[in-house]
Amino acid sequence: MTLPPPIIVPAARLRDFPTGAGLEWLEPDGRGGYASATSVGANTRCYHGLLVVARRPPTDRVVLLSRFEEALVTPTGDRYDLGASLYDPGVVHPHGHRMLEEFRLDPWPIWRYRLGGLTLTKILFVAREPGATVLIYRLEGGAGRLELRPLVAGRDFHAVVRANDEIAPAARAEPGRVVYEPYPGVPGLVLSFEHGEWRGEGFWYYDFAYPRETERGLHDREDLYSPGVLTASIAAGESWALGCATAPVEIERAGEWLERERRRRTAIAAAGRRIAPADPAAATLAARLALAADAFLVRRGAGWSILAGYPWFADWGRDAMISLPGLCLATGRLREAGDVLVAFAEHLRDGLIPNRFPDYGGQVPLDHYNAADASLWFVEAVAAFGEAGGDVCGLWPAVREILERYRLGTHFGIRMDDDGLITQGEAGVQLTWMDARVDDWVVTPRAGKAVEINALWYNALRKAARLARAMGDDRGATYDEIAHRVEEAFDAFWYADGGYLYDVIDGSGRPDPTLRPNQLLAISLPHSPVRRGRAASALAVVERELLVPLAVRTLAPGSPEYRGDYLGDRMARDAAYHQGTAWPWLLGPFASAYVRVHGDGPTARRRVWALLEPITAHLHVYGLGHVAEVVSGDPPYRPGGCFAQAWSCAEPLRILHTLGRLEGQP
Repeated sequence: MTLPPPIIVPAARLRDFPTGAGLEWLEPDGRGGYASATSVGANTRCYHGLLVVARRPPTDRVVLLSRFEEALVTPTGDRYDLGASLYDPGVVHPHGHRMLEEFRLDPWPIWRYRLGGLTLTKILFVAREPGATVLIYRLEGGAGRLELRPLVAGRDFHAVVRANDEIAPAARAEPGRVVYEPYPGVPGLVLSFEHGEWRGEGFWYYDFAYPRETERGLHDREDLYSPGVLTASIAAGESWALGCATAPVEIERAGEWLERERRRRTAIAAAGRRIAPADPAAATLAARLALAADAFLVRRGAGWSILAGYPWFADWGRDAMISLPGLCLATGRLREAGDVLVAFAEHLRDGLIPNRFPDYGGQVPLDHYNAADASLWFVEAVAAFGEAGGDVCGLWPAVREILERYRLGTHFGIRMDDDGLITQGEAGVQLTWMDARVDDWVVTPRAGKAVEINALWYNALRKAARLARAMGDDRGATYDEIAHRVEEAFDAFWYADGGYLYDVIDGSGRPDPTLRPNQLLAISLPHSPVRRGRAASALAVVERELLVPLAVRTLAPGSPEYRGDYLGDRMARDAAYHQGTAWPWLLGPFASAYVRVHGDGPTARRRVWALLEPITAHLHVYGLGHVAEVVSGDPPYRPGGCFAQAWSCAEPLRILHTLGRLEGQP
């Protein structure tokens, strides 16, 4: 088995700066840290950096090394400045992108520059064993001298830094390395190399502009400090390697790390190919998505967790549980799946798993448990883990506690009503996945009996009844009895005039006929409380009004609150987040619902594959090799939010796995 074909950005796109600067790449370290920038090398976000480290893996992240100012000087004195940065007011300098012949993801970032009669190739990858960003430069056609000037941020990855007197003025040169400790309490930067010369020469670079932050209405200007310049000679046909880490690394092992990482990623891609349908395009997509999936699996303590998205999310309970079947179970990563479930089970509190872990570590406060659905997704993930061959014995007490606390009542008004349905809601708290909030404004509060919460409740009861019997626990009959009541009460969600399901029934019993995609979960979960005829009708309405290429809208365009573009400052974006913005992860529930309604024959399978096919082209835009968090609800369906989102990757992987199994793949 081999890696999928590279994602290639040709010279024409790279030499147009706005185009090349709109294509982002990601190299994760498996601990929550990463290297990330754009295909032209410019940083367009405060989150970009060549060495972003997690001080409390996978959180408390710091942008340590932002980037290098790079140049190649020939023996005749010709100088080629390779960088390309955006400055205020919209000035690009230097213009190294104009010398790029190609950028490729193969499977890590590779740049090829044409410098007169010379060709310079730069490879960047993260070596996981030492936790280092490794750069390998190779020169063809003649000799030259590299000049690398590190630009250091040394700050929280949500922030920016301005010129100040607190930063350390100088680095320390040692044999084979340079050590720079920018601020007290911030990890030191260590540059390791086999040969090179360091010249201390500290000064600030001012007013780097980050247009992605401008678009988001956030702080978008930064000053970066350089403590000096590292120079190294390269002979024709030879390579020179540099390791960037928080401790010295054995850089002479760079070639070994590269091959080890290639073998690791080849095996991951092969696992993706194996689950896919026989169609070559589907197999290639599955291989690419399997590689993307690897980015979200990160260390938490001695086990594993799932980051919700790059570049800014931590590990979120809801996202992790929805993503686990695609990221882990479909790709055969059973050990990681078990660790993720254990990590969240260990933080179970009164029947709730954390909606999110704190960005800076420490105890999980109660207000981070604000999810009425995450625990029910946990039950589904545990059941799926068991069906895939995992040992669920140690997880059964957590499942049992969740069902008991939902039945009796827990925080945020989450409790079972007399009819068996779950109601939830607390003023000022967002509890469903439609969780946008600006200060005290909860954009889509959805208090009461939400359709997907009750579909998840019904599914959890049925799954738990089966697990209980396998465990020899006599609660199985009780769970089935409650599920039967829920199934009968679920008729209240049917909106006969519209031919679809109400979104919420409020505390006074008033149903909300707003057309949203949440009803897809009521149709698509393994155990559905919706009759087949009604499911077919609702799916047809969703397909007509909400389905767009690559995603499903969160609100029908005819609604007064509809927002078709996900743009602007925080207020504007959050107002659109679940009010028309489309989400790729919802393709998964749509596809599952489609198979339930239309069967799993060849015609239905072709339709489902047609839903996934646009992802192939999408992997070449925005986050290269990744699926975006959201796309705008209106044409041209512009990608936005995180450029790499866990559930946006996981759900297509899960569906590809389903298609592969339907076609007889192992």
